[in-house]
Amino acid sequence: MTRKHRPSARRPRLLHCAIAVSLALASLTAAAQNAAPAPTAAEAAALRAWDLPVAPLADTLARIARDSGQRLSADPALIAGKTAAPVRGRYSPTDAARQALAGTGLELIVTESGTLSVRPAPVRKGDATLAAVTVTAQAMQEQATGPVLGYVAKRSMTAMKTDTPIIETPMSINIVTREQMDSQGAQQVVQALRYTPGVAADIRGNISRFDQIAFRGIGFALDSFHYLDGLRLPRGASYLIPQIDTHNVERVEVFKGPASLLYGQAPLGGIVNLVSKRPAEEPLHEVSVSLGSHQRRQITWDSGGALDEDGTLSYRLTALARKANTSVQMTEEERFYIAPSIAYKPDADTSLTVFGLYQHDPTGGFYGTLPSSGTILPNPYGKLPPDFFDGSPDFNAFDRTQASIGYELKHRFNERWSLTQNMRYWRMDLDQSQVGQSGLQADYRTLSRYALWSREKMNAVNIDSHLQGDLQTGPLAHKLLIGLDLQRDRWTQTQGFGAAPTLDILTPDYGQAIMRPAASTSPDRTQRLIGLYVQDQIKWGGWGLTLGSRFDRVNIENNNRLASTRTDQDISKLTWRAALMHNFDNGFAPYASYATSFDPSVTVNPYGDPFKPTTGRQYEVGLKYQPQGTDALFTLSAFDLVQQNVLTSDPQSPLPNARVQTGEVTSRGLEFEARFSPVKGLNVVGGLAAINPKVTRSNGTDLGKRTVSVAHGTASLWADYRLGGALAGLTVGGGVRVSGSAYADAANTQKIPGYGVADAMLRYELGRISPSLRSATLALNLNNIFDKAYFTCNAANFCNYGQGRTFLATLKYGW
Repeated sequence: MTRKHRPSARRPRLLHCAIAVSLALASLTAAAQNAAPAPTAAEAAALRAWDLPVAPLADTLARIARDSGQRLSADPALIAGKTAAPVRGRYSPTDAARQALAGTGLELIVTESGTLSVRPAPVRKGDATLAAVTVTAQAMQEQATGPVLGYVAKRSMTAMKTDTPIIETPMSINIVTREQMDSQGAQQVVQALRYTPGVAADIRGNISRFDQIAFRGIGFALDSFHYLDGLRLPRGASYLIPQIDTHNVERVEVFKGPASLLYGQAPLGGIVNLVSKRPAEEPLHEVSVSLGSHQRRQITWDSGGALDEDGTLSYRLTALARKANTSVQMTEEERFYIAPSIAYKPDADTSLTVFGLYQHDPTGGFYGTLPSSGTILPNPYGKLPPDFFDGSPDFNAFDRTQASIGYELKHRFNERWSLTQNMRYWRMDLDQSQVGQSGLQADYRTLSRYALWSREKMNAVNIDSHLQGDLQTGPLAHKLLIGLDLQRDRWTQTQGFGAAPTLDILTPDYGQAIMRPAASTSPDRTQRLIGLYVQDQIKWGGWGLTLGSRFDRVNIENNNRLASTRTDQDISKLTWRAALMHNFDNGFAPYASYATSFDPSVTVNPYGDPFKPTTGRQYEVGLKYQPQGTDALFTLSAFDLVQQNVLTSDPQSPLPNARVQTGEVTSRGLEFEARFSPVKGLNVVGGLAAINPKVTRSNGTDLGKRTVSVAHGTASLWADYRLGGALAGLTVGGGVRVSGSAYADAANTQKIPGYGVADAMLRYELGRISPSLRSATLALNLNNIFDKAYFTCNAANFCNYGQGRTFLATLKYGW
């Protein structure tokens, strides 16, 4: 087959200028730092490279002690609520600890035994110095929405909406930390989740404009599983789908199973909650420049710190500019975003954090598909090449803008009661057009195609308020949550759909004129939701019981402006969950849970009536293990879920593609995840999943079959190790991802072959070369290093190649 060459990319002048300015700024900073006196020979022998971000002081001190082997003690009451300054560069363990303590009002001393100890900085009063306080206790825990040192998060708010240790959370939750994303070079949320068990993060192959995921064998492209800082990211019924860049994310948290108790409408399989980077109280500055495959060029910025002397005001500013071609000819992607945030903390009981975001994606990369023949099925003319383009370069636009403003307000009234309120206003605009394929004709070389364009807008607001009460009734400790969730979003679209000229896959002619179809539909949908929820986390010794219920009322108004039709739907739904857990002293924590869900449909049937919400329930049992005093977490879970009101064909309707909601899907499976650091400098994350989803009620050929695109089993393992000795400063890592076979069609006649791919990374701390570069690192990420060809399919004649071999080189400098 002949291939057309990709036209040369236009010069991104803005991106080049931004890179030049940032490199100049970094050079000036390095020169200033280079003027510092050089360490003595004895000091140089004890130096090692550090790259610790702004984090809770307790976590940073614990990391310094663990990585250096130096004994270090600190009183939890003394360091509680304090934030460590970033530690980047070559320091001895003592100087690294002093660097972390900068601006905290504390100082480091060395005891006679050689142990490092933290005490309040001496305060002189006349000629006398107040006595120092010697401290000896261990470091405090991380914050649920803050950064994590390493790969093992200990706390989260996603599953319970309260700051709860994961080992005490009787549900399945997986957290990908910032450090893991950086090590693996994850540029999209789906890439960050490739090593998470039970999550199908590659269901759309090498596509970059959307993050589409299936959970536990259940999932659909229209699912609204995206959440940001605990609030739902609304989406339209077609192509208006939000996407958050991973550079602005501190954690990616996956909560598997029904989430309707706390979030209202949510898909049965699970949700993904992204935790934004937050204002830093201590100075933080970092710039990076990346170059990669397909002429990828990217620059990022991250800065933060206090805005006044007493730390009442602090800020964070992240930004990114990116431009690249893709693995498919004649396609490219581009993104610019800026995300400022500011925090106001007038006292220890009150805080207000305001978040902003503006993101523009002028182009969205490749979003076409390939036919089954020539990919997963034989074709007499051979395989279609991975860079084959099924569209038209003259009718291939994608322009998306998303912007938001919101806040998080927290106030503690007293020792028992506190209030949290989250609000976000969200706006999206999209203008897109494309030519796509619908399958090969009988000659196996003529590709049938269609033309489509769509203009969409979304305005949405979400306010979630909840009271938390920490109460005691006899021997029972309660963490009571009472919440009110208000959501309103309006989505409008004008769309045209029609035929397009066919394409010969052997001699493709991309110069054919494409007629813009006339507008064929113009929906205007408004959705209003009010949810009231109550949850009680009850503790008695090692036992934990979670009970909760929620009542939602939803109104969905659909107007078709072209057809002059209107439908209204009022939905009331009660959902609930119950979970029991026991935490043993040896670190084991078995649990069992039951939960229900509902998810309103965003579409209407061929008669113009809205579909009912899909509903579901899930049983889950599991075992978590967190050995005392170690940086490790092991999770094993088994689940049994049923999804009802699933769409299936209507055999009694004369209308084509008519659907009714009499279908049902069940899914059962096992999942295992291990996250641990067995020795200093080594991080390991691995996962296994075996899932068996089946269509148990249907009017079609899929009855009794596996759901489309769900692999029989998956396995993954990733490890990275920071070397010492002569190779100190070098970190090496690698991983393997294996996926079993699946089916592309409902009748299970088109098999998608299983595959295995390998990834690798290298990172070097440039301070080992020169002290002037002590805050710089150079990293190289390689994905699919053996260039294994594999496929993903969401239906017959709806296939894509998975990501081929790619590299990404990143130079990062912090100060």
